[in-house]
Amino acid sequence: MGGPADWGIGHAVSGVTALGEAFKGEVFSYDDGMGLAVLRTQGDIINTHDVRILRVQGVTGLKSIPPAKPPVMETLPVVDEARCQKREEGAVKAAQASAANIGVGVTSEAQDIFDALARTLPCRWDSKTIVVMDDVKIAAPYKDCLGAPGGDPRAVERVQKVLAMEKSKLGLK
Repeated sequence: MGGPADWGIGHAVSGVTALGEAFKGEVFSYDDGMGLAVLRTQGDIINTHDVRILRVQGVTGLKSIPPAKPPVMETLPVVDEARCQKREEGAVKAAQASAANIGVGVTSEAQDIFDALARTLPCRWDSKTIVVMDDVKIAAPYKDCLGAPGGDPRAVERVQKVLAMEKSKLGLK
């Protein structure tokens, strides 16, 4: 684990986390009260850094090399708030879309069928019914497809074939 002296700003550190993951980097910040160190490493893109927050409790094999000269306290880079907001909005939309693909109160078999169909066809849940292409509904026990009024009857046939094929791949009847 080492003490605060081993986690000085600018120290080059390496070791193994409590979960057995190797790490190395330069100490950017250290909080003894929280037991956290912020390490930075060179990023994949020129003039960028990757940042990692590390819980120091349980660290083994710590090697700490102090910098040759005292570290220069750099100013933090400017954060593009508009870009951060866009990234957050994108992440929230992706999480909502992912959550919408999880059926509430359905069996794992039903969810497996939905996931298999959703790989090739646009699907959504309507309570416990799978709705495919807004034209076809598959209700529990997820064996037969029903067409929506005014929908394309060929869509029902197509989805029925895909359903049968996916169920056979999943080993379901």
